[in-house]
Amino acid sequence: MQIALSELKVNVGKYVDLAETEDVIITRYGKPTAKIVRYDKEPWYMKKMPEQITSVEQLFGTLPADIDLDDVKAGRLSE
Repeated sequence: MQIALSELKVNVGKYVDLAETEDVIITRYGKPTAKIVRYDKEPWYMKKMPEQITSVEQLFGTLPADIDLDDVKAGRLSE
């Protein structure tokens, strides 16, 4: 869902509640500038990891779908 910054200022509680079920994109002058997402107490890298990895199939789904591995690789190489 996309909302204007002015709408967020008026109804911030409503959109924080909505962010529990879907991402809320905030626009300024019609352009996306920020996003409100649900907060997970457990980091993504701690979820769904098997205690012992016996096959490659067990690794599918352990990374979030929106992660870009090329960006991660470039960031690690630049350090």
